[in-house]
Amino acid sequence: MNRRTLPALTALATATTLLLTACGGESAKPDEKIPGAGESSAEASASPSEKGEGDGIDRPEIEFPDDFKMTFEGVKKTDADGAAAARDAENYMKSIQHAIFEGDPESAVYKFYIDPMSEAHEYAKFQVTQYVDHGWVLTGELRQSNVKVSEPKTEGVRVVSFCSDESKAAGKEAKTGKKVPDKDFGSPYISFEVLMKQAKTQKGLWRASKVKTERGGSQCAG
Repeated sequence: MNRRTLPALTALATATTLLLTACGGESAKPDEKIPGAGESSAEASASPSEKGEGDGIDRPEIEFPDDFKMTFEGVKKTDADGAAAARDAENYMKSIQHAIFEGDPESAVYKFYIDPMSEAHEYAKFQVTQYVDHGWVLTGELRQSNVKVSEPKTEGVRVVSFCSDESKAAGKEAKTGKKVPDKDFGSPYISFEVLMKQAKTQKGLWRASKVKTERGGSQCAG
Protein backbone atom coordinates (compact mmCIF):
# COMPACT_ATOMS: atom_id res chain seq x y z
CA MET A 1 0.00 0.00 0.00
CA ASN A 2 1.26 3.45 -0.83
CA ARG A 3 1.64 5.81 2.10
CA ARG A 4 1.22 9.53 2.52
CA THR A 5 3.97 12.04 1.91
CA LEU A 6 4.51 15.54 3.19
CA PRO A 7 2.12 18.32 2.20
CA ALA A 8 4.57 20.20 0.00
CA LEU A 9 7.55 19.44 -2.15
CA THR A 10 10.53 17.72 -0.67
CA ALA A 11 11.32 16.36 -4.12
CA LEU A 12 11.91 18.34 -7.27
CA ALA A 13 14.50 19.47 -9.77
CA THR A 14 16.64 18.09 -12.52
CA ALA A 15 19.89 19.50 -13.78
CA THR A 16 18.00 21.60 -16.33
CA THR A 17 14.38 22.17 -15.28
CA LEU A 18 12.01 22.53 -12.33
CA LEU A 19 8.56 21.21 -13.21
CA LEU A 20 6.36 20.75 -10.17
CA THR A 21 2.86 20.59 -8.85
CA ALA A 22 1.82 22.46 -5.72
CA CYS A 23 1.98 19.32 -3.58
CA GLY A 24 4.08 16.20 -3.92
CA GLY A 25 6.03 17.49 -6.92
CA GLU A 26 8.36 15.15 -8.78
CA SER A 27 11.31 15.57 -11.09
CA ALA A 28 10.47 15.80 -14.77
CA LYS A 29 13.43 13.53 -15.55
CA PRO A 30 13.67 11.07 -12.64
CA ASP A 31 16.46 8.98 -14.17
CA GLU A 32 18.77 11.90 -14.98
CA LYS A 33 21.90 11.86 -12.80
CA ILE A 34 24.37 14.54 -11.92
CA PRO A 35 27.79 13.46 -13.25
CA GLY A 36 29.89 11.81 -10.58
CA ALA A 37 27.02 11.10 -8.20
CA GLY A 38 27.04 7.83 -6.28
CA GLU A 39 30.79 7.35 -6.65
CA SER A 40 32.04 7.41 -3.09
CA SER A 41 35.60 8.35 -2.25
CA ALA A 42 37.46 5.75 -0.20
CA GLU A 43 40.04 7.86 1.61
CA ALA A 44 40.28 8.75 5.30
CA SER A 45 37.14 8.70 7.43
CA ALA A 46 35.84 12.15 8.30
CA SER A 47 32.75 13.65 9.91
CA PRO A 48 31.33 16.80 8.29
CA SER A 49 30.64 18.34 11.70
CA GLU A 50 34.19 17.66 12.88
CA LYS A 51 35.72 19.15 9.74
CA GLY A 52 33.45 22.20 10.03
CA GLU A 53 34.90 23.25 13.38
CA GLY A 54 37.57 25.92 13.43
CA ASP A 55 37.50 26.74 9.71
CA GLY A 56 37.15 30.45 10.41
CA ILE A 57 33.91 30.87 8.47
CA ASP A 58 31.20 32.95 10.14
CA ARG A 59 28.21 30.78 9.25
CA PRO A 60 24.65 31.95 9.99
CA GLU A 61 22.80 30.20 12.80
CA ILE A 62 20.23 27.59 11.83
CA GLU A 63 17.54 26.95 14.42
CA PHE A 64 14.40 24.80 14.54
CA PRO A 65 11.43 24.66 16.94
CA ASP A 66 11.53 22.00 19.65
CA ASP A 67 9.06 19.77 17.81
CA PHE A 68 11.19 19.41 14.67
CA LYS A 69 14.61 18.03 13.91
CA MET A 70 16.60 17.22 10.78
CA THR A 71 19.35 14.66 11.13
CA PHE A 72 22.20 13.63 8.84
CA GLU A 73 24.19 10.44 9.01
CA GLY A 74 27.94 11.11 8.93
CA VAL A 75 29.99 10.42 5.82
CA LYS A 76 32.02 7.31 6.58
CA LYS A 77 34.68 7.53 3.85
CA THR A 78 35.82 10.74 2.22
CA ASP A 79 38.68 13.22 2.21
CA ALA A 80 38.75 16.66 3.83
CA ASP A 81 37.16 18.43 0.86
CA GLY A 82 34.46 15.77 0.63
CA ALA A 83 33.66 16.16 4.31
CA ALA A 84 33.44 19.94 3.90
CA ALA A 85 31.15 19.59 0.88
CA ALA A 86 28.92 17.16 2.79
CA ARG A 87 28.79 19.47 5.79
CA ASP A 88 27.64 22.40 3.69
CA ALA A 89 25.19 20.28 1.72
CA GLU A 90 23.69 19.46 5.11
CA ASN A 91 23.70 23.15 6.03
CA TYR A 92 22.02 23.98 2.71
CA MET A 93 19.20 21.52 3.29
CA LYS A 94 18.74 22.66 6.89
CA SER A 95 18.80 26.32 5.87
CA ILE A 96 15.77 25.73 3.64
CA GLN A 97 13.77 24.39 6.57
CA HIS A 98 15.03 27.28 8.72
CA ALA A 99 13.70 29.74 6.12
CA ILE A 100 10.34 27.95 6.12
CA PHE A 101 10.02 28.34 9.88
CA GLU A 102 11.08 31.99 9.56
CA GLY A 103 8.50 32.47 6.80
CA ASP A 104 11.12 34.10 4.57
CA PRO A 105 11.47 33.00 0.91
CA GLU A 106 14.38 35.45 0.56
CA SER A 107 16.24 34.19 3.62
CA ALA A 108 19.88 35.24 3.81
CA VAL A 109 20.59 31.95 5.60
CA TYR A 110 19.90 29.66 2.64
CA LYS A 111 21.44 32.21 0.27
CA PHE A 112 24.70 31.82 2.17
CA TYR A 113 24.86 28.22 0.92
CA ILE A 114 23.90 28.64 -2.74
CA ASP A 115 25.40 29.85 -5.97
CA PRO A 116 23.29 32.94 -6.74
CA MET A 117 20.70 32.38 -9.47
CA SER A 118 21.60 28.69 -9.70
CA GLU A 119 19.16 25.79 -9.83
CA ALA A 120 19.88 25.17 -6.14
CA HIS A 121 18.83 28.77 -5.52
CA GLU A 122 15.58 28.25 -7.43
CA TYR A 123 14.96 24.97 -5.60
CA ALA A 124 15.38 26.57 -2.18
CA LYS A 125 13.23 29.60 -2.95
CA PHE A 126 10.49 27.46 -4.47
CA GLN A 127 10.41 25.15 -1.46
CA VAL A 128 10.19 27.99 1.03
CA THR A 129 7.64 29.93 -1.02
CA GLN A 130 5.30 26.93 -1.30
CA TYR A 131 5.27 26.32 2.44
CA VAL A 132 4.97 30.02 3.32
CA ASP A 133 2.18 30.65 0.81
CA HIS A 134 0.19 27.74 2.27
CA GLY A 135 1.00 28.68 5.87
CA TRP A 136 2.65 25.31 6.53
CA VAL A 137 5.65 24.12 8.51
CA LEU A 138 6.90 20.66 9.46
CA THR A 139 6.86 18.77 12.71
CA GLY A 140 8.65 15.52 13.60
CA GLU A 141 11.91 14.37 12.04
CA LEU A 142 13.47 14.34 8.58
CA ARG A 143 16.31 11.82 8.57
CA GLN A 144 19.05 11.80 5.94
CA SER A 145 21.06 8.59 5.63
CA ASN A 146 23.45 6.79 3.28
CA VAL A 147 25.38 10.03 2.76
CA LYS A 148 28.06 9.72 0.07
CA VAL A 149 30.45 12.09 -1.66
CA SER A 150 31.63 11.65 -5.25
CA GLU A 151 35.24 11.27 -6.30
CA PRO A 152 36.93 14.61 -7.18
CA LYS A 153 36.77 14.48 -10.98
CA THR A 154 36.77 18.29 -11.28
CA GLU A 155 38.64 20.51 -8.86
CA GLY A 156 36.34 22.28 -6.43
CA VAL A 157 33.25 20.26 -7.39
CA ARG A 158 31.65 17.36 -5.50
CA VAL A 159 28.27 15.65 -5.58
CA VAL A 160 26.76 14.84 -2.20
CA SER A 161 24.07 12.16 -2.33
CA PHE A 162 21.80 10.88 0.43
CA CYS A 163 18.42 9.34 1.19
CA SER A 164 15.79 11.46 2.90
CA ASP A 165 13.15 9.68 5.01
CA GLU A 166 9.83 11.55 5.41
CA SER A 167 8.05 8.83 7.37
CA LYS A 168 8.44 10.51 10.79
CA ALA A 169 7.61 14.04 9.64
CA ALA A 170 4.24 15.70 9.11
CA GLY A 171 2.89 19.06 8.03
CA LYS A 172 1.00 21.47 10.23
CA GLU A 173 -0.45 24.96 9.97
CA ALA A 174 2.11 27.44 11.25
CA LYS A 175 -0.42 29.63 13.06
CA THR A 176 -2.77 27.05 14.55
CA GLY A 177 -0.64 23.91 14.80
CA LYS A 178 -3.45 21.98 13.11
CA LYS A 179 -2.28 18.95 11.15
CA VAL A 180 -2.26 19.30 7.36
CA PRO A 181 -4.18 16.49 5.58
CA ASP A 182 -1.89 13.80 4.19
CA LYS A 183 -1.38 13.20 0.49
CA ASP A 184 -0.50 9.78 -0.90
CA PHE A 185 2.28 9.99 -3.47
CA GLY A 186 4.05 6.70 -2.80
CA SER A 187 7.36 6.02 -1.11
CA PRO A 188 8.38 8.12 1.92
CA TYR A 189 12.00 7.95 0.74
CA ILE A 190 13.55 10.51 -1.59
CA SER A 191 16.99 10.19 -3.15
CA PHE A 192 18.92 13.48 -3.33
CA GLU A 193 22.00 14.50 -5.30
CA VAL A 194 23.35 17.98 -4.53
CA LEU A 195 26.12 19.41 -6.70
CA MET A 196 28.41 21.42 -4.41
CA LYS A 197 31.06 23.92 -5.54
CA GLN A 198 33.90 25.35 -3.54
CA ALA A 199 33.36 29.05 -2.84
CA LYS A 200 35.93 31.25 -4.56
CA THR A 201 35.95 33.95 -1.90
CA GLN A 202 35.83 31.90 1.32
CA LYS A 203 38.21 28.99 1.76
CA GLY A 204 36.46 25.96 3.24
CA LEU A 205 32.94 27.03 2.24
CA TRP A 206 31.00 24.94 -0.29
CA ARG A 207 27.83 26.12 -2.01
CA ALA A 208 24.98 24.22 -3.65
CA SER A 209 24.62 24.67 -7.40
CA LYS A 210 22.24 21.93 -8.60
CA VAL A 211 19.74 19.57 -6.98
CA LYS A 212 18.37 16.34 -8.42
CA THR A 213 15.76 14.22 -6.64
CA GLU A 214 13.90 10.98 -7.20
CA ARG A 215 11.19 9.57 -4.96
CA GLY A 216 12.20 6.05 -3.93
CA GLY A 217 15.49 6.45 -5.84
CA SER A 218 18.54 4.23 -5.86
CA GLN A 219 20.25 6.05 -3.00
CA CYS A 220 17.43 4.76 -0.78
CA ALA A 221 17.55 1.14 -1.98
CA GLY A 222 18.34 -1.47 0.63
